[in-house]
Amino acid sequence: MPETVPEDMPAPPVETQSPPPTAPFTLTPGGPPDVVTAVGGETGYPGIRITATGDEPVPPLDAYVALPRGMGLEFHPEGGANCLLTVRDAHGKTTAYPGNPSPDGRSLTFRGVDPALPGKGSASTAWVAVRASCGARPGNTALVFCLGDAASPSTTVRIADDIPFSVFPGGPPDIVLDHDHPVGYPGVRVRADDDGTVSPQDVYVALPREKRLRFHAESGPNHGLTVQDGHGTQHLFPGHAAPDGRAVLFPGVDLFLSGKGAESTVWVAVTAEPAGAPAGSAPPDAPAALKDPTALAFCVGVRTARSTPVVVDVRAR
Repeated sequence: MPETVPEDMPAPPVETQSPPPTAPFTLTPGGPPDVVTAVGGETGYPGIRITATGDEPVPPLDAYVALPRGMGLEFHPEGGANCLLTVRDAHGKTTAYPGNPSPDGRSLTFRGVDPALPGKGSASTAWVAVRASCGARPGNTALVFCLGDAASPSTTVRIADDIPFSVFPGGPPDIVLDHDHPVGYPGVRVRADDDGTVSPQDVYVALPREKRLRFHAESGPNHGLTVQDGHGTQHLFPGHAAPDGRAVLFPGVDLFLSGKGAESTVWVAVTAEPAGAPAGSAPPDAPAALKDPTALAFCVGVRTARSTPVVVDVRAR
């Protein structure tokens, strides 16, 4: 016997297909590649690609961009106090538009945005700047972009707990200290192992015991840690020496690692104490004889490596 349906049971909804957007263009996510950002790390730029489908130039339109809930992403102002929407045309020219934030800061509206679409088949890209707050939740997400009555998710945003990187000894060649070269620069190399920008790290550098090496302050009374980025630019970070002078802590060091495979070099200045002087007590006016090559310990965040080998050429005395 067939089952009967109660008369008061609502009928199942009938699926209807909504009319398509009327905008004479299409929106698609702006990637790949994905935008990768570390928790509390650097700025990322998720966006969309805009492609004209009509023959006529597209006039300026209003735009709306919303952040996903519960992921800890925040808009990042780069034009003073304003968050910006940047549009880049097919020739690489960019135009920035200031946004009006919602009361809770989770969305932005932009007035009179020119999508830079002069005719059918032309394309442009648009993006905003975001950062993952210190309380952001790791995972993949996306923003929503609306332009006119067209909408699309942005480039995928991958929020990572930590952008992995590796630390390697800085040599060869070895550091040789002699009368002609009383100061040497042992260090390490660092390399990004994934996309995204490595967050600033605390760097701790310790001298070997019983080797009569000392840190050398080259700019004022403070010891400095130098980071040379992939473009050859050097950046100096001041440190805080331990009471016995055998170690220095450098807080919040930017390693300038952005993108998988990016490399930088990191070093400190050292000199050798005179032979016969108590360790840590004599000025560096005559290098001491070291029986074997030695090295400093570099701790970069939770990653460690020995420095370039350091030797003293006693024949030069």
